[in-house]
This record gives sequence, C-alpha cells and structure tokens, in this order.
Amino acid sequence: MRSRYCGRSQFTKINGLPTRLEASEPSMLAFLRRNQILLSSCFCLILSLYLLAASARGQLKYDPVGSAVLWLVRPLQSGAQAVSNWIKEMSQSPVTLANLRSENDKLRKQMLHLEAERNRLLEGEAANKRLQELLDFRSQVPSGSVTAAIIANTASTWFQSCLLNKGSADNVRKGMAVVSPQGIVGQVVSVTPQSAKVLLITDANSGVDVLVQRTRSRGIVSGALDGTVVMKYVKRSDELQEGDRLITSGLDGVFPKGLLVGTIGKVRRQQAGLFQSIEVVPAVHAGQLEEVLIVGGDAPAPAAKG
Repeated sequence: MRSRYCGRSQFTKINGLPTRLEASEPSMLAFLRRNQILLSSCFCLILSLYLLAASARGQLKYDPVGSAVLWLVRPLQSGAQAVSNWIKEMSQSPVTLANLRSENDKLRKQMLHLEAERNRLLEGEAANKRLQELLDFRSQVPSGSVTAAIIANTASTWFQSCLLNKGSADNVRKGMAVVSPQGIVGQVVSVTPQSAKVLLITDANSGVDVLVQRTRSRGIVSGALDGTVVMKYVKRSDELQEGDRLITSGLDGVFPKGLLVGTIGKVRRQQAGLFQSIEVVPAVHAGQLEEVLIVGGDAPAPAAKG
C-alpha cells in the first residue's frame, strides 16, 4: 500500500485503487481552523471592550493600539478633511466671489471719495495759507487795496498780461499797481466793471523804477523781446553783483517804495557804452499766482454837492 499527502486529505491505494483518507490532525486544531473568523472577531471585540473600559477608568497610561490606529487613519482623516474643505469652498465660491466683488466696488468708491476729500482739504489748507499771507502783507501796503483773483493768464512773447476778477465796480482803476507777498506783479492797463487787465513787469512795454537794495543804485526793470527781464540804465561804474535784491523806488508813482522786484541774475560790463547789461530774475511768476492785491484803490472822494 502506497499513500501520499495532498492538502488536508491523505490518499492511499487499496487493491490498486486510490482511496481518500480523513484528516488525522487533532480535533482542537481543526476546531480553531473551522472557527478562526468567529474567534478572531470575538477576540478583537473583547480586546476593544477591555481597552475602552481601561481607558475610561484611566488605567491605560500608554495605548499602543490607539496610537497605531491614529497613525493609520491620520492620512485618511487629512484627505477627508481636504475633500470636505474643497467641496465647501466650491459650494461657497460663487457667493464669496460676488461678495468680494461687491466689497471691492464699495471700497473703490470709498477710496475715490476719500481721495477727493483729501484733495479738497489740501486745496482749502493751501488757500487759507495764501490768503493769510496776503492778509499779513496787506498791512504793509497803502490802505484801500483790493484783493482779487487771477482768472486768466496771457503770457506770450509779444504781450504778457493777466486778467483779474475785480473791476471798476470794486474801485479798481487804470494805472493801479498789482502786488503779492512775493513781490510786484504788474500794473492795471484796462478796466471793465467786473474785471481788470494787468500788464506784467515781464512785458517789454512795462517799466518799473527800482533800487539795488545793497548799493542803492537806480535803474529801470523791464521785459525784453527775447523773454528775459533786464535792468536798464545802470551806470558802468556801479558795483553790482549777482544775487543783489532789487526793490521798488516809489519814484514812478505806481508801486509803493520797498517792494521786492527780483534779484540780479547776471551782470555783463561791456567794453563800450555808458550802461551795464544786467539780467533780472523776477520775484513773482505770474503763472503760479492765484490771488493778488490791487494797491492804491482808495475810494474816490464823493463829489461835493451844490
């Protein structure tokens, strides 16, 4: 008789025919094998109940199973949380974008409003500063001066003038001087009831009698056809230098004495001739002025009755 083992069964040959023999393993091992799933589940359940009970009573100082479980489920929890967050963001994204767009528009309008308000306050502050300087300067000129605003500028090569918003209705007359805290501006050459035209000292047809403040040398400041301002009729013997301040002499009957006209920019002494060639830097740039004083505007005396 010859036998061979195949899996759990054992085969043998009796009278030349193969015959299956029943397993000869112990009964306890066979029982465990037959019920291994049930026994494993019961063991895990009992172990879990024990761990839960021990953990609830605080008897477990170290929980290796819990740590292992946490380590195993942590990636799953992270992935689940990421997916949940993504779904939540996707569901809220249209609403969030609409809210952000509305909030952005609101903030842009507020910014524009604040910028306009800031510009208005800065302009108000600058105007107050200019008017305060003009008010302080008004005490230094003869009484009867009129405050006016420049409403137009005409600064061409052939004729340099500006237009004021005060005229004969405000006692402004032709020939009056126009000045500012920085220096003299020009002379009124024509008047309407509501406006006055001013010939600037930078015009070639103007002429202001001046003194050199340091040396008291006299001359006439006038515009030139090339756009510069010059001081004429200064004797070659007068010692002038760049930076000397020029002030009104008061002898022309238009500008009060002592007002700043400008400074000497360049002195050229020619080999021949009686006078020096002097370039002047005006103290006032009419293009940057906004308010001026019209000086000599005393109200005309009322006509005597009878």
